[in-house]
Amino acid sequence: MRGLGSQWFRVSLVPCPVALKTSWENVGVDSSLNPADRRAVAALASLYARAIDELDFEQLRRVFTVDGELDTGSSVRRGIDEIVAVMEGLRRYESTTHLIGEQVISSAAVDTCTVVTPCTAHHLTVEGHCRTDRVMHIHYQDECVRTKADGWRIRSRRLDVVQVDERRVN
Repeated sequence: MRGLGSQWFRVSLVPCPVALKTSWENVGVDSSLNPADRRAVAALASLYARAIDELDFEQLRRVFTVDGELDTGSSVRRGIDEIVAVMEGLRRYESTTHLIGEQVISSAAVDTCTVVTPCTAHHLTVEGHCRTDRVMHIHYQDECVRTKADGWRIRSRRLDVVQVDERRVN
């Protein structure tokens, strides 16, 4: 018996028949990609976020294919040069912070997969003494391919904006 304030409850340990190593099939995830490929695909979202937050847009060349496509909802950019160029517009923010959530990776065919990545993206602006944080709740919808020369890359990315909040910050 253990106490929690004036409440008492019984703690009992029950053996749980869970394998030490859980296979992907046991957790309801598409298992057609091997773990190394899964890690490489998942890393693309982090590489993208870091490139954006560090304003190092040339690093996006390690994320997208040469003929990659970025659909922001208001425009579609085709080719890595256009993608890098449009990201220059993010320099208007004092800073950005992209927080990546748990991804769902599904293999569509050999050397291709789809990825849904939730993201909370903070965009900080400063005007005089007023600081505003524009918070975008996004789902990235990616089609990824394994390239012979560069490994896994994003062929196409669509941003689905779920919600946008703006608030003053100190």
